[in-house]
Amino acid sequence: MFDASQHLREGKRILGFVVQYETKIGDRWYPVVRYDTAHGVAHKDVLNHEGLREKVILGEMDYKEALNLADADIRENWTSYKAQFLRRMGK
Repeated sequence: MFDASQHLREGKRILGFVVQYETKIGDRWYPVVRYDTAHGVAHKDVLNHEGLREKVILGEMDYKEALNLADADIRENWTSYKAQFLRRMGK
């Protein structure tokens, strides 16, 4: 499991973030789930091996809440995300 993250802060205020779970299959790393604030809205992308994704908008929560949700979700559910990714890949 690999969790990459970047946070843009101003003091304690979160201005933007990216949190991504990646998994290694063979000799290649694949992004599996990514939370970010691209386009000005917090959302989650669930990816497949071709890079296609299902986008879930996180709603009205502020970026700090969304970042906390992202960290907790990936920490608690990475095995499920990996299993889903492998099923979509046909493995």
